[in-house]
Amino acid sequence: MKVVISEDTDKFYGDQIKTLDPSIEIFSINPENPKSPSWAEVPECDAFFLSYQFLFAVRDHEELFEPMLDLCKKMKFIQSGYAGMDAPFLQAVLKESQAVIANASSIYGKPMSHYVLAQMLRWNKRIDEHAIMQKEKEWMPNGGDGELTDKTLVILGYGGIGKEVAKLGKTFDMKVTGIRRKPEECDYADEVLSLDALEGLLPLTDFLVMVLPDSESTRDIVDASFLKKMNPSSMLINVGRGSAIVEDDLADALNNGTIAAAALDTTKNEPLEKDSKLWDAKNCFITPHDSAHSLMSLPRSFNLFLENLSNLKNSQPIKNLWEA
Repeated sequence: MKVVISEDTDKFYGDQIKTLDPSIEIFSINPENPKSPSWAEVPECDAFFLSYQFLFAVRDHEELFEPMLDLCKKMKFIQSGYAGMDAPFLQAVLKESQAVIANASSIYGKPMSHYVLAQMLRWNKRIDEHAIMQKEKEWMPNGGDGELTDKTLVILGYGGIGKEVAKLGKTFDMKVTGIRRKPEECDYADEVLSLDALEGLLPLTDFLVMVLPDSESTRDIVDASFLKKMNPSSMLINVGRGSAIVEDDLADALNNGTIAAAALDTTKNEPLEKDSKLWDAKNCFITPHDSAHSLMSLPRSFNLFLENLSNLKNSQPIKNLWEA
């Protein structure tokens, strides 16, 4: 068996691959240097750990696109370090490579759910207002709603990340509903319903958390009509793809009080345009698509690769198999 990994991955984790099978041949390459002889010498291989080191490099340096795509075409299996597959490079891999591909959606649930919890508490405890009062040396007690107990949390896109959000929500005694195309029972939510149920839930929802992928069926799902159905005191939190939201409609809804607050970790175009209405929208909290960042991301993604390498070797099902 032949595998391709980055030099850094080899340095820190190469021994673990050998522990799986000492006969595995490792090709270790520098993600940012396609002119290195090691790139040209890589033969057809069984597996490629397309870690975020490779993905960040190809995102930031367009000259790496073609040589890295050529590398992917030599692979039978590719483990992506990203949760989604909508990055232009990964779209090209899906189109031009014959490899079996797995994503890493299962590894980002904890940091992203922590982000969601932080934003809910930020709003519920009025943390930003307190920061302003401190800066202005004002003493005006304002505890907001005080706690999350019995608040209604609806999670639109109830996969691995959504379940981690639900788990934290139940820890805070929230009422949790998951929404997904194919409902299923889950220990973490009080109920899991189909998309048809969402419209009836919106007026009763305190926190709407969106974890949707980018697809034709999800684009612009949150528009003015959708927002008017929401609870006026509710908060919308988006850690899914920004394409799900009509951004001008959301900005208007925040400014006119249709909804109370929003936290956006993703936007339709990134970076968000300087002239976007969202920057100055009332109670709109924007972060630069970093909710998944964690010092644990690389070891978790490598462990997923190692697990799938074992599955591949033993003819077992691939975890996080990408299916369009």
